Amino acid sequence: HKGAGGRVGVLGGSLEYTGAPYYAAASALQIGADLAWVFCADAAAPAIKAYSPELVVIPCYAAARADVESEGAALAETVAPWASRLHVLTVGPG
Repeated sequence: HKGAGGRVGVLGGSLEYTGAPYYAAASALQIGADLAWVFCADAAAPAIKAYSPELVVIPCYAAARADVESEGAALAETVAPWASRLHVLTVGPG
């Protein structure tokens, strides 16, 4: 069944750093995970989507916003519904 081999989430990326979350998620697929999600900055999503159709890319924060507290709450609201589907969440690349 799809997802039985592993479901991985990667949280990271910004307009300048789109490669790190992509490589983290793509590497998970290469070593056997069945599904990989990338939760990234709004500005990074188009580039990461263009790298690979195998990744599920979910833009969930604006990296340029200065209000970290409210941005963190919005991020948590976006990622929370997906959390139960994931076996692991990697935080921070890019």
